[in-house]
Amino acid sequence: MNFFLFLFALLPTAALAADTRITVSDAWVREAPPGAAMLAAYMKIHNSGTTKRILTGVGSPRFDHVMLHKSVVMNGIAKMLHQDNIEIPPGGTLMLQPGSFHLMMTAPEKPLQRGQCVEFVLHMKNGENITVNATVKRAGDADS
Repeated sequence: MNFFLFLFALLPTAALAADTRITVSDAWVREAPPGAAMLAAYMKIHNSGTTKRILTGVGSPRFDHVMLHKSVVMNGIAKMLHQDNIEIPPGGTLMLQPGSFHLMMTAPEKPLQRGQCVEFVLHMKNGENITVNATVKRAGDADS
């Protein structure tokens, strides 16, 4: 009987875990010229759960700092605005892409070349950390 009570107690936890599923695809870092102090990264972050998720930050061992940004045009001038966090709605996809939300990384440990892999850790508001591997690509690569 105690075994069944134990299983019953786990059901809400299992349901919560299923409700908070985040998947990441098409992660890539734009190749930059040697000596570039800033680089950009992009990816699709899908929330298959029924509750919103909030991306609060990103880290990478390859960079001094990773920031959440959004590109906007204000009064005819293109700007990048820092984002403290970005919401991913239930059943929705956050598109980190050129001209919109993206990651900005400063002070790369060494120049990145096409084909290399870069690890990122996405930090979610609920305390979950999601490891993502992104491929370095040229902006004109067909599958970017």
